[in-house]
Amino acid sequence: KDISHFESGSIPASCRLLDNEHFKMGQALKAECSSLYDQVKENLFALVLSTSSLSTESVVCLAIGYEGTKSEVARQKRLICELARRYGAISLGTEVGKGSYQMTFMIAYLRDFALSFEVLGESFETFAPWSKLSDIIVFTKDRVEKEHRRRSLPGRPFIGCRVTQLYSDGVCLYFYLCFSAKGIERRAWEATFSELESAARSEILRRGGSLSHHHGVGKLRQKFLPRVHSEAAINAIQRVKGALDADNIFGAQNGSFASTDTD
Repeated sequence: KDISHFESGSIPASCRLLDNEHFKMGQALKAECSSLYDQVKENLFALVLSTSSLSTESVVCLAIGYEGTKSEVARQKRLICELARRYGAISLGTEVGKGSYQMTFMIAYLRDFALSFEVLGESFETFAPWSKLSDIIVFTKDRVEKEHRRRSLPGRPFIGCRVTQLYSDGVCLYFYLCFSAKGIERRAWEATFSELESAARSEILRRGGSLSHHHGVGKLRQKFLPRVHSEAAINAIQRVKGALDADNIFGAQNGSFASTDTD
C-alpha cells in the first residue's frame, strides 16, 4: 500500500506480492541443486531465513521489476529499501525475483501438465479495495476449503493468492485454485471445478471484491450480474446493443447480453 502512494516515477514498473502458499509452491518446484555453487546458495538462503524473524510458514515474497533511467531506477530501489528496513523485510536477490516471474509464465503449462495427473487448476481475478483486501483473501480461501470438504473431495485444495497490480485505491488479486480429481468421474470434472470457482466468486462479491478486474464477465460469470448491476442498468445495456446491432451480428451471448434473442 505504501508503494502505491509513491510519487509518479518512483513506483516500480511491476510489483507482485506472493502469499505464503505461492512461496512454498515455488520452493517445492525448484530444481535440485546441480552444482556446489547452487548448493551453497540454497544453504545461505535457508540460513538467512532461520536467523531472521521470518517463518517459512508465514513469509510472503514481493517480486519487483524496475524500469526507467539510471537515476529513476536508483530512486525506486532506494525507496523500496527504506520500506524493507521499516517492515523487517530482507532482499533475496535477483534470482529469486526472476524465479517469481518465471512462475507466472509457467502457470498455464503447469495447469495443462497437472491434468495428466488428474489435478484440476485455474486462476480467477478481482479488484479489491484496500479496505476490503484482507477479508477478501481470508474469507475466499476459507470458503473454498469448506466447499471442498463439503463435497468430500480427495486431499486438500491448493488456494493461493497474489497481488499483481497496484492502484491508489486497491489492487488486482489473482487467486489460483487446484485440487485432485482422483476418484471423480471425468465427466464431472468441469462441473465440480465450476462449483468451487463459483463459490469463491460469490464470496469475493460478498466481501467487497469486483466481478472482474480485466478478464471480463463472459458466460461463466453472467449469473452474478444481478448482484453488481440493477435490472435497469442491464436493460439499458441491452437496449444500446440492440440499437447498434439490430441484426445481432455480435451475438456471442456474453455478459449482459445473455438474454438477448438470437436467430
